[in-house]
Amino acid sequence: MYRLRIRGIYATALTKLALDWGFKVVQPTEKIAKRLAIERDVSPPDATVKDHESKTGIMVVGKCEAVEAFLERLSQYADPFIARARAGAKEVFAGRAVGEAAVEGPGGEVYEVPSRYLLTPGSAGVYTVAKPPIGPHRGVAVPEIAIDGEYIELNTTGRVTYSEHIPPEDRLRLRILAESRLRQYATLGLRFKSSARYADEEALAREAESLYQELLTLSKGGAPGEVLRRGSCLAIALFDKWGKERLDEARGSVVPTTRGHHALRAQGIGRCVDLLDYVGGDVYEKASEYLAQGEVAIYHVKPWGDVVKMRGESIGVRGGVLVVKRLLKPGGVLDGIGVEIGKGYYALTCIPRGAGYVVHTYYTPDGKPVGTYINLNTEPEWGRRIYYIDLLVDKAVTQQEEKILDLEEFKKYAAFFPRRLKEPLAHEPAGRPQCTENGLVDISGR
Repeated sequence: MYRLRIRGIYATALTKLALDWGFKVVQPTEKIAKRLAIERDVSPPDATVKDHESKTGIMVVGKCEAVEAFLERLSQYADPFIARARAGAKEVFAGRAVGEAAVEGPGGEVYEVPSRYLLTPGSAGVYTVAKPPIGPHRGVAVPEIAIDGEYIELNTTGRVTYSEHIPPEDRLRLRILAESRLRQYATLGLRFKSSARYADEEALAREAESLYQELLTLSKGGAPGEVLRRGSCLAIALFDKWGKERLDEARGSVVPTTRGHHALRAQGIGRCVDLLDYVGGDVYEKASEYLAQGEVAIYHVKPWGDVVKMRGESIGVRGGVLVVKRLLKPGGVLDGIGVEIGKGYYALTCIPRGAGYVVHTYYTPDGKPVGTYINLNTEPEWGRRIYYIDLLVDKAVTQQEEKILDLEEFKKYAAFFPRRLKEPLAHEPAGRPQCTENGLVDISGR
């Protein structure tokens, strides 16, 4: 039975599901413990589940077998996008510097190294993964050793730090311990993890000594490309509108839950959602439309978790389509359209409810359309934050031609996609849609 610590806006639903699936939930918040009648257990977790920065998904990090067991059950239930890091967090490896700011690690993976470290090209050394590589991104590694235990991390930074989740009264106790019994380790480098607040002095001292002995062994290095210590597995799971509705159902089996609860939670209007839950109002469409007035931000979320934010002004809803006007920054060229962006250029973005695409039409300052870009994506969620997850395949339309873009990118990352969304071109709209202030129009003449 794996131990999970679960936090964030999906905590009630995921805690309910985790318990049903046979996981043990540890260190629950007081509210969650009361809501689900969970006995107090402050054991360190095998994996931690917490909000992704976009609020449209979660991050899962911990022991690989626990992470994979949870993701397997989550996939069966909510069918999310899942992006797994190619290396573990805090993985320690022997690497060879390639240039002054990069190192080659296991499997030929190249990591960026922060500029505060100056490398000698071709030199070998021991590195720790500070930020795992995921999707198209390189990871970040540092020429330090950092090794995790259940309560503390021992490292070679020469600093003592504390998890932000350790309250001041516990931090004081741990600081005194770091300056007394753990002093020899603190001078090397010590970080107290959030579970340290629950550990007694003996448990912390035993773990510090064990990690110290392991660090001495790791410091001897190895052949370039060798993994010296496996890190924690890390994955990002993103929920589209359908997935959030499944989580609504799970939450609703525990406490009153309005339809669209998790989609509205992602809007950052927590107390208002509490009120809707309490009164039992089924007003998701009206509430999300009300929120999508005035200034809005479009959250274009990549399957590996990157968020491209596009800010604009809502013009209103036209025939079931939300229209947003966005001013474009001069310079550069419109992707797929090939037109240079001049001063005063703007975009009208049409976001239809219930469809699998978003239409951007670009205009000159005098209102002449120069081309349309159709993004294929999950069903958009309206609000002051307009969410959708990019399916990576797009279509560009000009007076001269139509072309499908980025099919190769989709094929490269198709493993990240839910079973339901393996055919992105099935979401392509018919005709030649153009976004106008009056909504979508078909200029194909069909």
